[in-house]
Amino acid sequence: MNRYLWSCAALLTLFVTVESLSCYTCDEGILGYCLVQEAVNCTKTQDKCYVAVAKFSSDLLDIHERGCTNSSGCDNSRGSILNVNYTISRTCCNSTLCNTAAGPELPLTAALAASLLAVWSQWGL
Repeated sequence: MNRYLWSCAALLTLFVTVESLSCYTCDEGILGYCLVQEAVNCTKTQDKCYVAVAKFSSDLLDIHERGCTNSSGCDNSRGSILNVNYTISRTCCNSTLCNTAAGPELPLTAALAASLLAVWSQWGL
């Protein structure tokens, strides 16, 4: 009887610990780098992680985004807003945290730190 209870408990634990897919989200991106990247659990209908890049025909900066989606959200699209053409390219994957964003390399970080130091010394902060 004791063995039966342990087997039921182990089986129940398997069902409880099954988690949904986890993906990184990035809503604040500059030049392809995420300022705030966090992992979220996707809903049961969202079975893919994605990385999307919106490119515009004018001199606007590209928009980068990451998150959860379903299979139909992996399609690329084109359109126009106020006579500005855009193309959205999406890349999807289906393993946990597969849409990671590369962090800034050391030279970019060093340049930003030097810029902040120069501003602080100029204003006497």
